[in-house]
Amino acid sequence: MAQTDITASPTLRILFAAMAASMFALWAWSLVPAIENWNNPSEDGFSLVPVFYATPTTLPIGLVLLAGAVAGRGRSVARARMTMFLGVGLLAIVVAFLIVQQIANSNDGKVFGIQIGFMPAAAIAWRARRCKRRPDRAPGRTR
Repeated sequence: MAQTDITASPTLRILFAAMAASMFALWAWSLVPAIENWNNPSEDGFSLVPVFYATPTTLPIGLVLLAGAVAGRGRSVARARMTMFLGVGLLAIVVAFLIVQQIANSNDGKVFGIQIGFMPAAAIAWRARRCKRRPDRAPGRTR
């Protein structure tokens, strides 16, 4: 069967449109830090990093899926079917990172007992009090 003979069912076209909408939503979400820091004089440019990575990944995937949803037949549907897997994979990676971030934020920066990211000042002070070295156990000193 040639690619021009391929037609998409209405359900598949709805799935293409929904995945395209989610890709566009991820791309728009990456713009939020840059917009929030628009006139911030102490901005160092790191708020543009999400846009830098989201533009070449989510935007083309969303455009190809939208073309497949609108056209409904031919090469657009064949490309959209392959791109659907990329979109699902990218969405799964983003959701996995968000879950890990939520676990770390609710557990003082620990994920499965491993400290990641920023450690709050209270935890640093507690660790300093708990692990205070005794003078008789200083490094280089033997018993």
